[in-house]
Amino acid sequence: MMLLTLVVLALVTTTADGVAVISNDIPDTGITENDTVCSGGRSSMQLSWSGSLSFWYRNMIQTYTNCTYVDGNLIVTYLTDDNITYDLTFLRNIRYVRGYVLVAVADPQIELNLPRLEVIRGNSTFTFHGDHYGMAVLLTNLTAVRLPRLKEITNGKVLFLLNLPDIRIEITRDWDQIVGGRESRYPGTVTIDNEHPVARHYDVCPSHCPRRCYWYGAGCCHHQCAGGCWGPSPTQCETCKDFELDGECLSHCPNDVYYPHGRRCLRNPWYRGRYHRYHRHHRH
Repeated sequence: MMLLTLVVLALVTTTADGVAVISNDIPDTGITENDTVCSGGRSSMQLSWSGSLSFWYRNMIQTYTNCTYVDGNLIVTYLTDDNITYDLTFLRNIRYVRGYVLVAVADPQIELNLPRLEVIRGNSTFTFHGDHYGMAVLLTNLTAVRLPRLKEITNGKVLFLLNLPDIRIEITRDWDQIVGGRESRYPGTVTIDNEHPVARHYDVCPSHCPRRCYWYGAGCCHHQCAGGCWGPSPTQCETCKDFELDGECLSHCPNDVYYPHGRRCLRNPWYRGRYHRYHRHHRH
């Protein structure tokens, strides 16, 4: 594993287009007033660490414990200290990642369990040898990666590379549905667990539906929906792509009715009149 680590570091330091981070300027979405926000990783040099390995691990625990919304990238790297008993349960509450997910260079044979993760937005992607990834698991001895609620990786492919050959990947949707058909590399034992309640949308859609559809192709989801829908209206989305106001998904918030808290449009209590006229006109 140390040799593989050196290979990764060599890629970081010597290959101009080998590993990088790009911004995709996708509007933010997903945050609610009940979320606990953490900053996550932002540096383009995510396959390196600062301080000792024990400090690096403690910093990850401090960053992500009780976090539900990662306003940045979810970075879990360099679990290689033989004196540490690694435990990744501090990640269990994360439900939304605004950037990408990177898990790399991990020696212990443990599971990565993200039981609440629903959306990886991909506002920034992890770039490896010219391809852009919303999720990458590299150079690990992980025995399993469990993603029981993952609905969508909005931008970027999926990459599993140089892990245990029998790594178990558990998801409830096919990878092609999660990444929207973007070609990805995910060797390992993939298990589709259908015991969870079936969503009210259908992912094998007619060609004229650019993303999702509902009721086995009966119609297309609204373009402001993310993850799926149960009807054609922007009020019938599982998750909003951009912003949400009174249960309706919008591309932007009405003027003077915006409270800067992620995707939510909260009414200004000091504003009168125009909100009601806008909302009635928008709905009808």
